[in-house]
Amino acid sequence: MSAQNYKLVTELVRPGDHLDCPRDSQPVVEPSARPGFLRVTYLKPVTRVPFEDDSPVTYVD
Repeated sequence: MSAQNYKLVTELVRPGDHLDCPRDSQPVVEPSARPGFLRVTYLKPVTRVPFEDDSPVTYVD
């Protein structure tokens, strides 16, 4: 059984704008302090990417 990971996304949108919201999410729509905008919050599934090489990263100037 694999555990699903999620990212909490909050966007300010105008009424009528389109969002790339996951199909199974249940967005919460609230008024925002900015006139003419709504605050939309939803969970977006993410995939963790494992790294094989866990050695320190060297930066070059």
